[in-house]
Amino acid sequence: MAPEGERCRRICVLDTETTGLDADRHQVIEICAAMALVNETGRVVGIQSIGTGLQDPGHPLSREIVKLTGLIDAELAGKKVAKERLTEFIENCEGVVVFNAGFDRPHAEKLLPKLRPMPWGCAWRDVPWRQLNYEPGPQGYLLAQAGRYSQSAHRAQDDVLALVELLDHVCADGESVMGKVLAAMSAPAWRFEASNAAYGYRHDLREQRYRWAPAKTHTIWHKHVRQAEFRDEYRWYTRTIGKRPVIVPLPATERYRADQAWTPA
Repeated sequence: MAPEGERCRRICVLDTETTGLDADRHQVIEICAAMALVNETGRVVGIQSIGTGLQDPGHPLSREIVKLTGLIDAELAGKKVAKERLTEFIENCEGVVVFNAGFDRPHAEKLLPKLRPMPWGCAWRDVPWRQLNYEPGPQGYLLAQAGRYSQSAHRAQDDVLALVELLDHVCADGESVMGKVLAAMSAPAWRFEASNAAYGYRHDLREQRYRWAPAKTHTIWHKHVRQAEFRDEYRWYTRTIGKRPVIVPLPATERYRADQAWTPA
C-alpha cells in the first residue's frame, strides 16, 4: 500500500501467455494483472492487488508452448478467466502498461471484448533504451542490464512482477522507467498512413519500419510516430514517396491495437 497521504496513480501492469503470436488465430491461456501504485515521481510504491487466471483454449497445447510456459493441458482443462471481474479490475486503473503492447493488447482485448479503450503504454517501445545506454532486447535482458534478476519467465505472474521491477528502475538521468512510459503515454503521437504510396515503394516502407495491415483488414502500410520522430519521418516520407503522408492523431487509447480495431483515414 502507498504511504499515508501520498498521492498515487493506479496503473495496471499486465502480461499474457498465449498459444501463439497471432491474436486472430491464437488464444490467451494465462493472464495476470497487477494494480501498481505509482507516486508523482514515477516510482512504484506498492502493489495494491494482483490476480492470475487460466483459460482453456479448447485444444491441446503445442509442444513449443508447453516447453516455453511449463503449462500442460491438464492444468488448463475446464479453466475460464473471470472476464467481468478482470475487466472491472483493469478499468479501475488509469491505464495499462505491458512490456510488448503490440502483442499483449490485441490478445487481451480479444479475451475481454467488453474492455473499454484504455490508455496503453509499452515498456519496450515507449522507452528510448539506446539513448539510456541499454541494449534493447527481451524483458529479462533489460532487467539484467538494470542490475535486477527475474527468477523465471513466460508465466504471467512472474513476468508481471519482473516488469514491475523493471518499471521501478531509476535510470542514470534520475527518472524511472515507469515515469518514462507514463510520459510517453501522455505525449502526442500519430499514425502515418501510406495510403498514397505506390506499390513500388513497399521495400522503402518496410525498411523504414512501416507495418503492413494485411488484405483482410485495410491493405495499408502504417507507422506509429512519436513526437521526437515526427519531423524526420515527415521529411523522409515526402522526399521518398513524393507526397505528404496521411497523418492521424494517435492517443494512448488507440495505440498498439489490432489492425482490424481501427479504420484508416
